[in-house]
Amino acid sequence: MKKVLLLLYLFSVWIAAAATAQESPVKINIPAGFEGPFVASHQSGAKIQAYMKKIPGAGRTTLLQVTTYDFGSQLDGLPDERRGEAAGHYLSQFLASVQQQRDTFESTDAAGVVLDGIPGARVEWHGSSAGFNMSGVMYCVIVGSVVISLHTQGFEDSPAADTKAALAAIDSVTFNR
Repeated sequence: MKKVLLLLYLFSVWIAAAATAQESPVKINIPAGFEGPFVASHQSGAKIQAYMKKIPGAGRTTLLQVTTYDFGSQLDGLPDERRGEAAGHYLSQFLASVQQQRDTFESTDAAGVVLDGIPGARVEWHGSSAGFNMSGVMYCVIVGSVVISLHTQGFEDSPAADTKAALAAIDSVTFNR
């Protein structure tokens, strides 16, 4: 329980209260009932927008998160046919970050996916934290010089409709090009 409270505290410190929406190359329709955005910038250069829907009767939420990293000229010259492969590389790094925060963890291999015509990668994972079973789905695409992670996660007792709504939002995402 202490670990859950610590994670919630760190998350609340890391995610600033919804101030002004940041410019983003991502256009996503947030499902009904998801609160946010909770916006933060991380020292790594990440810009995070998180949306959460409370699980009735529990002190936990279902999460829908969009994270962007602008690599500027570092991705210049990356051929379109290699963007899906490169997205898989970045996806494995994002997934490692999730894994570090779980007591148990397993995931599928990354699979190719296309979001709004852009090749990317997708992975499903299951794990636990502080005794609560969790699962999630994470996607990654590269749009121009921006690496984009789209992630939803929930707990075993999260309403299935909330997870389905978050996945539908990701599947229908569009990107500013």
